[in-house]
Amino acid sequence: MTEPSPRVTGEEHIGRAAVLMDQLEGLGRLALGPEDDGQRLVAVTFRPSSYETSTIATERLTHCQLEFAGGHVARIFVKEIRDITHWPMLVMIPEHLRESFASGFPWRLEIDLYADGFGCPLPGGMRLPDVYAIRELEVGRAALWMEDVQSSPYAAWTIDRFARAAHLLGQLAARRRPPGIRPIGVGTGTPFGPNFALRMMYGGRIENSFRPAIEGEEMWHHPTVVAALDRTGDRAIIADLRNLVSEGPALLDETDALPMTYAHGDASPQNLLVPVDDPDTFVVIDPGLNSQLPVGHDLGQLLVGLCHAGEMDPSGLDEVHRAILPAYIDGLTAEGMDVDPADVQRGYLSGLLLRSGFTAMPLEQLNAPTSVEAIDLWSDRIRLTRAIIDLYADGNAG
Repeated sequence: MTEPSPRVTGEEHIGRAAVLMDQLEGLGRLALGPEDDGQRLVAVTFRPSSYETSTIATERLTHCQLEFAGGHVARIFVKEIRDITHWPMLVMIPEHLRESFASGFPWRLEIDLYADGFGCPLPGGMRLPDVYAIRELEVGRAALWMEDVQSSPYAAWTIDRFARAAHLLGQLAARRRPPGIRPIGVGTGTPFGPNFALRMMYGGRIENSFRPAIEGEEMWHHPTVVAALDRTGDRAIIADLRNLVSEGPALLDETDALPMTYAHGDASPQNLLVPVDDPDTFVVIDPGLNSQLPVGHDLGQLLVGLCHAGEMDPSGLDEVHRAILPAYIDGLTAEGMDVDPADVQRGYLSGLLLRSGFTAMPLEQLNAPTSVEAIDLWSDRIRLTRAIIDLYADGNAG
């Protein structure tokens, strides 16, 4: 008697990444590992991830749950990635910049990471997720079938957890310092020079979108922004941002002189998953900015990541800041990297300003009607921007 085919629910959510049922069952058995008792697959459920990502290289995120007759359940996370040529917002990049931006866009960075690692052992307390398969879909697209980490909610990010993450990021940065370490996937292209990624980010997105908006008048007179400015009472932020954004190129030049190391590049809490069954471990995902960066850079994303996600109030940033900077420096020291703490602070706060201080304003929302929700968002982002500016100013005082 032929066994019934597995019941499939939500197949529309997997799209072009779909695989044959026997391949899917094999992936499920890999995910089960030692728990696999050979029982047949009886049900498959696909559902879209609730996590909203604005990352250019990420096209779709899907959870896959596989139920076996013996009662075991395998969970797989499917991440579809793409070249920038498949990014719908590419038309927003000025035409004269598109070719150079696309030619250097590292959309396969995560594939290279899972194939070769960071080029050094990860510090104890950090690991990469298990990857069951990497499938090429078509030119410029691929899908990663990987461990679906059952992670703790963002609320579990206590000050102690922030400090521990910072310490491990300091260790990782020290282990990835040149010349002994090279970029991830260096065999697939020409290595970028020190600070290249930060310069590309500033010279592209900021110079062509955010700087004109900050220096112009239209954004500041938009009804949503006016209402948010009135609510926060912080009209001084207009002049402050204008002064700072004009200094951006000079600040980049200053950071070029700081000690450099390869880092994670996008070390927000969202990319340092905390497994519910192993809360002393961080599962490291989604590296970014694959060039040497000023030492301390990773602290900026660690600091503001939860604010960007709406999971943390900007009023809490100062306490986190005071915990993560010394913890990171301790991590560097633990790996024998002797760096002037003032240089670490400069690299951290300069990167924070350059990367997040000018881009927290949700420009993409200005085409939407003014609403309570829009004013709430802009008010929070003005407060976040103010917190970043104040941290930067305090770090450079005297």
